[in-house]
Formats: sequence, structure tokens, C-alpha cells
Amino acid sequence: MTPKEVAYTPIRGFPGGMPFLEIELDHKGRRTSVAGLVDSGSALNILPFDVGIALGLDWESQDFPLELGGTLRGVAAYAVLVKAQIPKFPIVHLAFAWLKKTSLEVPVLLGQVNFFQEYDVRFYGHRRAFDISPRPH
Repeated sequence: MTPKEVAYTPIRGFPGGMPFLEIELDHKGRRTSVAGLVDSGSALNILPFDVGIALGLDWESQDFPLELGGTLRGVAAYAVLVKAQIPKFPIVHLAFAWLKKTSLEVPVLLGQVNFFQEYDVRFYGHRRAFDISPRPH
């Protein structure tokens, strides 16, 4: 499949922008589109609380707690699995750390586990763009 090139999104305070990607998330038929930050330095995919609620997730029924490190140390989180689709690419399952923080506090992060296991990504900082393609099956 041909890689899709995506321009960096202009962000105030970040000359040149940041690598955000429009992605649709689905959990049991409840869908929401989000702009996720493609972050090769993030160990995990991160899902803010309000995005999980929009997908119909129930915080009280979660049973797989996660202990996070770094800047998210001490933040309550659970592991959740959702379907995800980048336009014109196949649907994949992504595992997220669902946080007790809103999208005003932390963005959707697309990290090593398991976004970068499902997609090949190449960054072109000088062009302020990246390209992405699904992993071959």
C-alpha cells in the first residue's frame, strides 16, 4: 500500500508544527474522530478520559490497571482495546492507557505500544511532514 504523507499541524508555540494524525476510534460501535500526536518517544498509546467516555467506556468497570511512569507517574490509568482506522487504511486494534486526565491536559498519543507496531512511520523534519503506511500482513 502506498504511504500517506501528512503535513505537520500548525501549533502555536511550536515553530513548524507537530505530527498530528486524524484517526477514527471505535469501541462497540461508538465512534469518535481524534487528532492523535504521533509520538515515537511515547512508550504507550494514551487515551484521555473524555475521549474514552465518548467511546462509551465505563471507568468503574475496568479491571486492568496500569502503573505509568515519566510525566504521567501517579495518574490513574487502565488498559483498553479499541478499533482504529486511518482513512483508506485497514482497521487495526490499538491498546491504550486510558487516563483519568482530559484531552485539555494530555492529547491522544500514538506511541510504541502498539501504534508503531501496526504502522511504519517516517518523519521528515525539514519538510515538516511524515509519511505513514500500514504494516504488511
